[in-house]
Amino acid sequence: MARNPTNAAPTTQLNAGSAIASGLTQQTGERVKEQSALVGSLKACDDDLRPESEDERPACSGAETDGLSVGSESFDAGAMELDPARPGDGEATKGATGRIGSFIQTVGFAFGIVALQMGQGILLARLLGPEGRGQYATTVLYVQLLLYIGLFGGLEVICRYAAEGKSDILRLRRSAMWLGITTGVITTVFVIGCNLVALPTEKRFLMPLGLLCALSMIGQHIMLIMTAVDRGSGNYAAYNIRRLVAAAAFPGLLLVAALVTKVTLTLACILFVVASLISAMTCMVGVSNPFRGERNPRVRRLLSESRPYGVSMLATEVFERLDLLLAMWLIPLVAQGFYAAMVPVVYPLTVIPNTLGIFLFNAGADERKGLTTRDVHRILGGSIAIQTVSTIAFMLMIGPLVRLVYGEEFAPAVEFALWLAPVSAIRGILQGLDSYVKGRGRPLAVVRCRIVAAVVMLVVTAMLVQSEGAIAIAKAALVSQIVCLIWLSAIVYRAVSQSKNSSG
Repeated sequence: MARNPTNAAPTTQLNAGSAIASGLTQQTGERVKEQSALVGSLKACDDDLRPESEDERPACSGAETDGLSVGSESFDAGAMELDPARPGDGEATKGATGRIGSFIQTVGFAFGIVALQMGQGILLARLLGPEGRGQYATTVLYVQLLLYIGLFGGLEVICRYAAEGKSDILRLRRSAMWLGITTGVITTVFVIGCNLVALPTEKRFLMPLGLLCALSMIGQHIMLIMTAVDRGSGNYAAYNIRRLVAAAAFPGLLLVAALVTKVTLTLACILFVVASLISAMTCMVGVSNPFRGERNPRVRRLLSESRPYGVSMLATEVFERLDLLLAMWLIPLVAQGFYAAMVPVVYPLTVIPNTLGIFLFNAGADERKGLTTRDVHRILGGSIAIQTVSTIAFMLMIGPLVRLVYGEEFAPAVEFALWLAPVSAIRGILQGLDSYVKGRGRPLAVVRCRIVAAVVMLVVTAMLVQSEGAIAIAKAALVSQIVCLIWLSAIVYRAVSQSKNSSG
């Protein structure tokens, strides 16, 4: 299960995705501004919450999420939207080749992490069964929902400072750690509150485990924000190693536990928290005197500068997690278990277009030579074609694979996978387009789009849930993703047109 969905359709994606990247790098083949010059020309965006003008673009705005929250079933391969390594004036061709190489390497790591997360999903399903899987999904739901919202845009701000190259990296790492501790503590309080007051009556017996899982938030925030230093500074070797450790910690602990004892829901939740601590400690390696050493900038300043991105993240995460929230509130534990088990199965369909966000962000941030309408035609059309072929291939083989890997008791989950596959495919495209919009310095431009799409999901679910049951949520998610794709595509085309007009 973990091998075939990753290697079948996405293998086709890799070749075609590289072709798209090659086409895009032709437009950015000339030397893009040095990262420090780019970031220096962009405002910190802490004056207000309005979409920034063309002259007020923030750096690192595309670095939305790293997607490697431990065990939280969240993946965003396009988190690395900054590539600070820029070629010199006489190295355009070499730089273009390097960017394609970086793209392929990033895709490779992304698929490796997806395989780990899929393995984690398989372990949870096999060890806990359908109902237990639904119970686990309930205990971690508010952790998933609030994880990135609670960062308050800290990823983008830390990435920006690292990309500027003006900050001492060691001091910045300490600042990132303290920012992660601060946002982690605050978000933990909110997760605890949600578990106390916002669980369905029939699932309130899971509240103690939900409170336990809330303790993972601090470790996850430390890991996510500290790895932003590596990403912004271009230290991708360390970044990828830490991502792999974070992704492997929970399934590794589960596997070891399964070999020596019976894995219960309580044990799974304990290991979930332990894994978050392992990820945090991995990021502290090499940071001398992390708690008392000098740090710069201060947490208060970082929080002030992160507000626009926090608002954008709020809208995005609520929309992306809304189907899981609806599943918890509207369907029984067994059906919720089927739904939750299929979410990581469809991860591979997001990887290629999502990772294109690396190039799309840089193209949007380049003030001298942006994309043309023809470029957008090629990129968007190519992405849709790749995703269509991959999704069809995925849907043809997913039924036998689920029965083989998950067992016959999960056979009813196949229907969810068939509807969630196109949802995931479109989501990958959306994340790539979102990268370009943020590269243009407009992190708030997508907020209204996400809000409207979320309302559409709620309306469609309300219309269908009585007659079609749990599958109505997956169908509503698909409709809302299509609405968001149309709207966000229009935003990108308008941004390209405005850029062309402003450049004469």
